[in-house]
Amino acid sequence: MNVKTSAAVDALIGFKQKCLGIFLISFFFYMFFNHIMPITDPVESNYALTAKEMVLTADWISPRIYGTIWFDKPVFFYWVTAIAFQLFGFSEWAARLAPAFFASAGLVLMYWFATKIVKQKAAALSVLIMGTSFEYIVLAKLVITDMVFFVFNCAALCFFYLGYVEMDGTKKRWYRIAYVSMALAVLTKGPVGVLLPGLVMLFFIAVQRNWSELKELFIPSGIFLFAIVALPWYAAMYAMHGTEFINSFFGVHNYLRATVSEHPKDNVSYYYIAVFVLSMLPWSALAIKALIQGCKDFRSQSSPLLLFFFLWAAAYFGFYSLMATKYLTYTFPIVFPVAIVTAVHLERMLVQRRTMAIIYWAGVPFVLLLLVYIVVAYHYLAGLGLIVTVGSLLLFLLLLWYKLRGRTTAYVFKLLCLCQLGSYIILCLFVFPAMAESRSGKGIAENIAGLGRGDIGMYQFYSTSEVFYSDNIAVKLEPSSVLPLRKSEELDWSSKYTMPIQGLADFMTQSPNSLIVVPDTQKGIFLVEAAKFNPQLMKSDKGWNYYDINH
Repeated sequence: MNVKTSAAVDALIGFKQKCLGIFLISFFFYMFFNHIMPITDPVESNYALTAKEMVLTADWISPRIYGTIWFDKPVFFYWVTAIAFQLFGFSEWAARLAPAFFASAGLVLMYWFATKIVKQKAAALSVLIMGTSFEYIVLAKLVITDMVFFVFNCAALCFFYLGYVEMDGTKKRWYRIAYVSMALAVLTKGPVGVLLPGLVMLFFIAVQRNWSELKELFIPSGIFLFAIVALPWYAAMYAMHGTEFINSFFGVHNYLRATVSEHPKDNVSYYYIAVFVLSMLPWSALAIKALIQGCKDFRSQSSPLLLFFFLWAAAYFGFYSLMATKYLTYTFPIVFPVAIVTAVHLERMLVQRRTMAIIYWAGVPFVLLLLVYIVVAYHYLAGLGLIVTVGSLLLFLLLLWYKLRGRTTAYVFKLLCLCQLGSYIILCLFVFPAMAESRSGKGIAENIAGLGRGDIGMYQFYSTSEVFYSDNIAVKLEPSSVLPLRKSEELDWSSKYTMPIQGLADFMTQSPNSLIVVPDTQKGIFLVEAAKFNPQLMKSDKGWNYYDINH
């Protein structure tokens, strides 16, 4: 008995060490060179600036941006980002801390869950596939809510499944944790945090025809835990802001998002198919192959696990395909079940030593991805950075070409993983920072600080990241003839934007000793409209022109 107990303790310690290792290694790589990636427009800067204002105003209940209350998202992501700012200062590194932390936690969740339902080797491969997929890497670095929401969504569904199959204890314990996870998801992104996991659970129970499980699922203690975690913030916001909160948060940012497309060009039927292929790179082809094989296995075995995974993916894919507004990150939680299905299939290929199959289904997509990286590098880089990046990526291609032939299956797979890791390091060092810089207003903020002017106007564009870096709330300038005229009670996308907006002529009349930033594309129109005010060009830099209005 003592020997068995000791072995169990050793196994538990070993498992915890593996989980800690997964977290620390992934966290290090996801934070790799984040300090040189400036905050970008238009999305990252909204979250970063809101969290910054939360710290500066010491108001931890009502998110605000440009000094006004903002109802775009619930408060949880702002809280964790504001805490990072409080601890480490207002920096890019601190802003990107929460996504990297939760991405690493997501991999630990994956490993912990997968070890309970599949072989340990397949669990490790699941972590590798999900953690190195393209969308996961990108969202681990972006200052947006999606990685945090992903972890809570996936946790809720994992705990539900463990409860359903009564894994390692009573199902009520797992169901309670699932309720808490959904509550945190609701506190991160709104009603979809409970709606989508709830749909998956109900579909799964319905297909299984296990209606008695509904009584087990709807436990009073779970509902109580959900309420005490999720509802206090919503209640506080309604108490402080009343119908304005209801109309804006639930009306514009939830109902309107579902019924009126914010980006009509993206509202096409195949949108999320393309997103799936992109998100799973370089594992996309292998994932599609694994899903097809999974369908065959399900028909022959009627596996509840496969059914759960397929319903999970189908519910998210179907729900967001029906919504009018489409975003690249909406179906991101699909990556979790797909990674496990793909890992199980890959583990079989490795055991069967199907070397050419791995080269075809994983190696070829990786080579194509390297070629895409090279094209992107040519677009964003120049000089030494371009030479090092392209040279390194070409070296990986040559390495694969010369080293893959005649090797064992395990060697081929390890080489692919090492080359992918190398390409990721190159992206973090050179490509990601250059891409971020091209979409950031950090340079604009530095130029404005050097020119030393009071009021700042931005002609026919707006850079929230400039406000984040400068602490100077600029005014968006539009020709008076095109200023939006919207009734306050109407639900439309213009109510989403809360930056100060003013007509160009009014701004130049009312704001002496001011500075107007004009993009090259609008320079001719601006000079015609502002001719009578005689604006003086003070500086031109990287496509931006800085005009002095001093009268």
